[in-house]
Amino acid sequence: MKSTLAFLVAARRCEIRDLEHLALNCDLVQALSRLVHLLQRERGTTNLFLAAVDPRFDTQRAEHIAAARCAEDDVRARLDRLLPDTGADSCSDARLFTRIAMALDALNTLPALRQQAGARQCGAVEATQRYSRIVGAMLALVFESADIAADPAVSRLLVSMFNLMQGKEFAGQERAAGAAAFAAGRIDAGREQSLAHLIEAQEQCLHCFEDFSSENALRQWRALQALMPLPEIERMRRILLSSLAGGLDRRLTDAWFDCCSQRLDLMHRAEIHLATSLRDECARRIAATRAELEDQQSLLAAFSAEGAQADPGMRSVALDDIGDQHQRRGAAEAALGPRLSRSIVDIMQAQSLRLQQMSDELAAVRAALDERKLVERAKGLLMAHHGVGEDEAYRVLRQTSMNQGRRMVDVARNLIDMANLLPPGP
Repeated sequence: MKSTLAFLVAARRCEIRDLEHLALNCDLVQALSRLVHLLQRERGTTNLFLAAVDPRFDTQRAEHIAAARCAEDDVRARLDRLLPDTGADSCSDARLFTRIAMALDALNTLPALRQQAGARQCGAVEATQRYSRIVGAMLALVFESADIAADPAVSRLLVSMFNLMQGKEFAGQERAAGAAAFAAGRIDAGREQSLAHLIEAQEQCLHCFEDFSSENALRQWRALQALMPLPEIERMRRILLSSLAGGLDRRLTDAWFDCCSQRLDLMHRAEIHLATSLRDECARRIAATRAELEDQQSLLAAFSAEGAQADPGMRSVALDDIGDQHQRRGAAEAALGPRLSRSIVDIMQAQSLRLQQMSDELAAVRAALDERKLVERAKGLLMAHHGVGEDEAYRVLRQTSMNQGRRMVDVARNLIDMANLLPPGP
């Protein structure tokens, strides 16, 4: 039999392995943040390119595509490094690798989209939707990284990062929808409803981002918010949402696009800061766990030395084989001094308490992720059974929540529970 302490050492080694894998995931999230930002910028200039005959948009679009391609190459290289030679070794790996496959499949549609947009073979609305689906696949990969993270501190920052990125994506879609409305000189009821949904959705995401952020990240966020042209954006939002019966001033198109773009660039700076915090937290946790492992290995070596003194024949036994023979194990344990025995008990108690605390903290963090899963699943049910779009499905959930005075996640949970009673899809 192996010694008690040997298994505690093995547990620490597992933690270090998991943390190192998590650090790779955090590096991937940082690369995804850059790629998403550049795809959002490419989507914006592609919309302007398709909406107006202006040579400057041709040049801007080409520059943005080149930058996005470089970021895409970086993401693909990082994804390759995540794939082990022997395949997945856990359920969480299987889930992550499935998301990676879906993200790569989405990225593979980019060349055709760029070619068709460049030849003006698709309109601005279609291009926006296709770019948004690609970005959505990247964000789903970030969500999966947060969902499988086993360290509470890192998990909190990943949840914060995901919500910031998701809120920024809603802000990017708002920029596109508003620019299209100003460029057209009017807004219809459907686009007005979509804009209202995007504004509310990004506010919810940013609220969740703040809830899970560190104090340092929040200070950085407040400083960046002070630089954002929020009053001007809010003024133009009111124009957009109150102009259903009248026209819109087309001259506001550039002003709207520029203000929204400035806000998105500053939000990306917050992402960069948060990604740095993620990397630092991973490094801190790995260093702390390695130090604890060294302490336990020292204790194991002392245990081995005292056991060998009790039985000189044990000196030839390898460290990992201590206690393999029952009688020698008894001699070793008999020779274990009170100080070492007390230290091992303390280690076991401390490790058990720490793991329980980690479990409790993770449960609290994942509650926010589970709520998102429920809402997304309920939206999917409404879309499948009633043949409505995502915006309409969300509107139904939101309106039901307001009418019943209940949280949207509770409405979603009830809908899922009654899924068998829903009418068949169209």
